This record gives sequence, C-alpha cells and structure tokens, in this order.
Amino acid sequence: MTTVINEKFRCSLCGKQTQYTCISSTNTFGGSPDLDTRPPKMQRQTIFAWVQRCPKCGYCASDISTDHPAAQAVISGQEYKDQLNNPAYPELAASFLCKAILDRESKEFAAATWAIIHAAWVCDDSDQTEEAMTCRRKAADTLQIAEEHNQRVAKPDAVGTAILVDLLRRSGQFEQARKTIEARRSIIADDMVAQILDFETDLLNRRDISCHTIAEPLKKIERAKNRGLPIQGKENKKSNKSIRK
Repeated sequence: MTTVINEKFRCSLCGKQTQYTCISSTNTFGGSPDLDTRPPKMQRQTIFAWVQRCPKCGYCASDISTDHPAAQAVISGQEYKDQLNNPAYPELAASFLCKAILDRESKEFAAATWAIIHAAWVCDDSDQTEEAMTCRRKAADTLQIAEEHNQRVAKPDAVGTAILVDLLRRSGQFEQARKTIEARRSIIADDMVAQILDFETDLLNRRDISCHTIAEPLKKIERAKNRGLPIQGKENKKSNKSIRK
C-alpha cells in the first residue's frame, strides 16, 4: 500500500509556505512497468507528489524549499510563464514541463528528460494523446542532448537506448526509432534490453504507437524457450537486417 504524509514547505524563491502531500512509502506491485519504465498502478498513482508548484510565484521543483540554479531568472522568463499557464496541458503536466525548463537551463539534461517523460504520463492519464506525443518528442530530443553531455538517463546505458526508442515510437517518429536501433542494436550486451529492442522493431513494423509493458517481450522469450525455439536476435547481434524499412 501507499502511505502519505502532509508537510509544509517554504518556497526558496518567494518565501510562501504551503502544505503538500508527500509519499512516505509505496510499492511496485500490480503489474509490469511500461516500456518507458512507467511503474505499475500503485506507484504510478503517486505521481502527483513528484513535483511541487508554489502557488504564489510558480516555482516548480521536486522540493521548492531547495533553490535551483538560476531559478529566479528562469521563472521570470516568457517561456516559463507561457508553459506554467498553458491551458492545453493538465496543471500537473505543466508543472513537470516547467521543472524541465529549469533543469534544462541549469544543463541538467537527464533530470529534464525525466520531468518531460513524467508530463507525458500525466497527459496519458488525461487522454490527451496529442499533448502526450508532444511531450515524448521533447523528451526524446532532451535525452539525446543528455547523452551528448555524457549524462545518463538510466543505468546501464542500454536502458537509456530502450527508453529513447520507445519515446520515438510512441511519438510517431518511426524512422528515427529504426535508425536508433540500427545504430545501437549490435553493441547491446544486455540480453533483456536486446529483446526489448527486437520487440520494439515488431511494433515499429506495425506502426504501433500504443503503450506496451516490459512483460510482453519477456513473455515472448519465455514462450520461445518453452517451445525450444531460438530467441530472436540472440544469434545475430551484429546484424539488424530483420528491420523492415
């Protein structure tokens, strides 16, 4: 079960004290994570507590009592203000996207990537498909910037590749997703991630942009093992000819 507590936090920018609901414990029971690592039901329902918004100045952060580099200048900027008050997004999603702007301006690109992914999850829950796809496009771009700055979005790095491919696929960027698999599939040493990429290839071939779980490719592997069949891709890691254009 999930347990919550209410705590007061003082905004490090404007000084306003506000009460927030915080998560003291939760669990990952109730199913498999999605391919983009979104946790099962119990933990995913705590997302409302993953970002705080100051109701006075609009500062958005994981903990508004902690100052963020250049925060005052960023929240005064037009980009931040426009995102904070953008009616196209649920308020929680807008808070995550504002946090991402702050992270980006502080060159914390991995943190910004996750904030945008979290915004996409909120849009998913609100059935706002277009906004969720927009968030995933932004997250994919920011993830690649993080990689260019040697910032890991996940460990090991292969998991970051799997997340990138899923972001590209679910935002309809099929060719970019295929090219990413083609460029990286042969150097993936992690068997589970390799099988996830092979599964993503199948989804790309079907032009499938829907949500899928990590359990799906793992069940496929288990069925192949039980039937004594070769596991797709395992015998040919140095080639990706099976990907159809």
